[in-house]
Amino acid sequence: MFYPPELLSWTTCVSRHLPLLSKTQAQVLAWYSFAVTVVQSSGISQVSYFLACLLGQPENTVRQRLRESLYAARDKRGLQRRDVAVEACFAPLLRWVLSLWQSDDRVLFLAVDATTLRQTFTVLSISVLVSGCALPVAWAVVPATAAGSWKPHWQRLLRALSVPTDLRVVVLADRGLYAKWLFDAIIACHWHPLLRINPQGSVTICENGQRLALSQLAHRCQGKWWRGEALCFSGATRLRCTLLVLYNNQQQAVWMLVTDLAPAEVSPTWYALRWWIETGFKALKTAGFHWERTRMIDPARAERLWLVMALSCLRLATLSPTPEDAPVFPPLPARLSLFRRASLSQLAALLLQRPLFTHPLPPQSFPPPPSLEILQC
Repeated sequence: MFYPPELLSWTTCVSRHLPLLSKTQAQVLAWYSFAVTVVQSSGISQVSYFLACLLGQPENTVRQRLRESLYAARDKRGLQRRDVAVEACFAPLLRWVLSLWQSDDRVLFLAVDATTLRQTFTVLSISVLVSGCALPVAWAVVPATAAGSWKPHWQRLLRALSVPTDLRVVVLADRGLYAKWLFDAIIACHWHPLLRINPQGSVTICENGQRLALSQLAHRCQGKWWRGEALCFSGATRLRCTLLVLYNNQQQAVWMLVTDLAPAEVSPTWYALRWWIETGFKALKTAGFHWERTRMIDPARAERLWLVMALSCLRLATLSPTPEDAPVFPPLPARLSLFRRASLSQLAALLLQRPLFTHPLPPQSFPPPPSLEILQC
């Protein structure tokens, strides 16, 4: 049977970097994720029809193979079938990303966030932030309307990942996720939290012992910024940390951030990178793979589909134009996202029967420090 070279190459990559998968599992996930990047949809009908045309196989045969890749073992045909162990893939997936990642300063930015799909699912996701997008490396799917705490899910996801000790990892999260236990759990991984908090409660500035409301400090920082060691909140939630405050005229609300890094080692502008995970969610939904159209209702199947989409994101992030098409002059600011540019480059290369080239993930750069005056408390 004929397999296109690009599909064979991608299947080899998936099998090599996710060795816990069986040969069949790796092959089907590679087919699935490759097709998603081409048809720009995670819908099984479009993906199976495309693969059937590409491989010269019956559409129903391809569709059933893809469907069974998302099933639990008990729902599959045969006696030797097994689940795709999604959580066991998180650490190898992150290692794969890091093998392609480059940074002179050796600082890796992760974002933790949640996204919802109607009233069906809530996805808790940890992603690597790179070049305006986010690459999912760990996730949990829970029923959107189910009661219960997200705490055990986040703790399990954090424990599932490991990073070389020579990297400094900064974890970003929005104020809706802040909790002291999350701050402590990130530190327990030997990483550094940079978490946004609401301007509620009190703060004591360690340098001079001044105590004031967080909202009062936010008001003082309008048009300015501040950083220093502080004791935030009180009682069981009391937190000794570095507090960063940024409130320029373009912001709709103040940024109040807590971290364990020393004040001189961190800038509040780093938090701007957190927005990239929103771009990543958009790429999985309306601007890319259209996961919002799924009719799934089983969270476990949705977690396996997220593995397919995570592989699709990683594939697109590493694609580059052919050398002949590389720009000679400094490029203009990108009008299209990293994923969209890669998708179109792949489509053109496949139509022209040109080889696709992969490259390391784009180098990460720090946002510039604030240009505002620093507040003197």
